Amino acid sequence: GIVSIMTLTALAYERYIRVVHAKVIDFSWSWRAITYIWIYSLAWTGAPLLGWNRYTLEIHGLGCSVDWKSKDPNDTSFVLLFFLGCLVVPVGIIAYCYGHILYATVQVIKLLKYEKKVAKMCFLMISMFLICWMPYAVVSFLVTYGYSNLVTPTVAVIPSFFAKSSTAYNPVIYIFMSRKV
Repeated sequence: GIVSIMTLTALAYERYIRVVHAKVIDFSWSWRAITYIWIYSLAWTGAPLLGWNRYTLEIHGLGCSVDWKSKDPNDTSFVLLFFLGCLVVPVGIIAYCYGHILYATVQVIKLLKYEKKVAKMCFLMISMFLICWMPYAVVSFLVTYGYSNLVTPTVAVIPSFFAKSSTAYNPVIYIFMSRKV
């Protein structure tokens, strides 16, 4: 999930640089971005292994995740910063980039057909990511902030599986929206 949202953030930034500033990102930038995305993701997923929160069995018992239920200040600080650093900030950057692309599109009437199609494809990928992960985020916050009685195993399993299936949707979107794939 973290790799997905950060990749979508990097794609939004690349589209922003390409469309708004008319610059092309080079190959070495792409590799650096991929490296930073994976390091960032490993840092967040590794933190619970080093004692900042922990991994535990999810309510439905079919997978593991961070401990959303813990009331320990150390654990709740992780959940809050995880939510900010792995959802709020990336979505904010994505919104900023695509907002400026939209503004530039309105300002510059003739935008290449290909660029519009790629922007639509990226927007669809981001939308699908949010559709897949938002229910999981809501359930996790309900559990974190003391409403675990509302989250039965049956209620918890659907957002969990839906979130984890999000990586399967990007290739499908690529196939249907890009002839080059």
